[in-house]
Amino acid sequence: MWCPVVLLAILTVLTEQVLTHGPLLAVDRWTRDTVQGWVAADPWPWTNTLAERWTDFGVATCSGAVLTAVTLVVTVRLRSWRPLVAAVLAALALFGTVIPGKILIGRPGPEGAPVASGDWGWFPSGHTATASICLGTAALVLGTAWPRLRRLVYTGTAFLCTGVGFCLIWRNYHWLWDVVASGCLTGIVLWLLLRWPLSRGHRPRRDQPQR
Repeated sequence: MWCPVVLLAILTVLTEQVLTHGPLLAVDRWTRDTVQGWVAADPWPWTNTLAERWTDFGVATCSGAVLTAVTLVVTVRLRSWRPLVAAVLAALALFGTVIPGKILIGRPGPEGAPVASGDWGWFPSGHTATASICLGTAALVLGTAWPRLRRLVYTGTAFLCTGVGFCLIWRNYHWLWDVVASGCLTGIVLWLLLRWPLSRGHRPRRDQPQR
């Protein structure tokens, strides 16, 4: 119970700091300068290419397609509407919070370009939220059908989504707190999905033994 409360508190504090240009934004600037220093000193050009490709997991057509495919497979396997409901709720939570938040807050990105009225800002990170909510929900749905794979799927998904956030910072597309805020939002959404509708996911029916 404490996990979503803590995540919501962190998200609230970060939102307040962004809106008021609070002192915590100094961490954003320090992180950007540090990471960009690493980028400038990086002797391997392929790392930028890898980071760019990794951020593509935050595109809705990519992670959304994964969620759709997993949901359809598990829905058929379990013969249950719960995976479909979970996917729909995840999509509603994603587009119903991140896009309005970006427009209302209107935070400029690391490059410093101003955000025009009504345009999307950088807080919270849409790519991070899209990858984490879509792929995270897909992992939870997959775990309801194949419980033995949960540890592997959850670990791999967490690594993949964390990489998306780091690569966004590496490519100077987002501030650190943009990414962290989306991570907090993802944690809340996935926690709610685990309580309902995935709390009582049906197991596939076993075949009747032959007589």
